[in-house]
Amino acid sequence: MEEDIAGYADLRAWIMQLSGVSETPHRFGGTEFQVDGVEFMHSHGPSWFDIRLSKEDQASVLKSGEALPHRFAPQAGWVSMRVSKSSDLAIAQRIIQLAYENAQKNLEEIRTRRAMSETQA
Repeated sequence: MEEDIAGYADLRAWIMQLSGVSETPHRFGGTEFQVDGVEFMHSHGPSWFDIRLSKEDQASVLKSGEALPHRFAPQAGWVSMRVSKSSDLAIAQRIIQLAYENAQKNLEEIRTRRAMSETQA
């Protein structure tokens, strides 16, 4: 159990060093991580993570068995992952990095759409 807490602390520190990342309480409990206001993952305690990916990345991590389908929103690219041993941390970091990059891409698309609609108004 102490390894889980230490592993979570290390993983959380790594997530928080990503540019533009903030954390806030998640509406269903746990901790939500956002990049510039866009949620890309949340945790339910120190070992259970729900992570939002692109459809392509979601298919890849599900096929490889690195993640599980999310219980409520798999259609939106969400996957779930349990970190139960220290060797899972590298996998979690890789999947979280994919989610972070996807959120940044989505944020850029949102900004572009907003800018286009403002110039057309």
